Amino acid sequence: MTDDVRKELEARKNAAEAEVVRLRAEHKKLPEGAGRSEQRQASAAREAAKEKLEAATNALRVFDKTGNEHGLVAEEDRVFGTVAIKLAPGISQDARVRAIDDALAEQLTAAANELGVVLSAAPSRYTRERPGRDAEGRTVLEVAGRVESDLLTPAVSRGAKLRRS
Repeated sequence: MTDDVRKELEARKNAAEAEVVRLRAEHKKLPEGAGRSEQRQASAAREAAKEKLEAATNALRVFDKTGNEHGLVAEEDRVFGTVAIKLAPGISQDARVRAIDDALAEQLTAAANELGVVLSAAPSRYTRERPGRDAEGRTVLEVAGRVESDLLTPAVSRGAKLRRS
């Protein structure tokens, strides 16, 4: 079963790489007099494809390190990965935050310790929810943090994502 998951993750990564290459080639083929609108659309599509490639590459790294589709990886000056949590429909915001904090606290603290830093915020602040649910009906949350001084700070905003590159 783990071989199947790894093959699926590799296939996603390869498809994302092919999409980035295809979009780069299409962008180069735009006529020199192409309008700004066309240039922006091509650039936006390329950036979206690059994000998808980064997500697929990170998912493969997580699987290689943890042996699971979901988990956290601490590398250099950042922590990244995903966590899947069963959240009941209609759950209150407070209960949701507590459930995320409970499910993520141990893994995130271990990753921070591996980097020699401490958490600067509650574990739920390091997450961003992916749309939809996984095959088991769980909510999948992206987890991202970056090291600043001796703290692991959340890196899930768009601005933080741009600084990671």
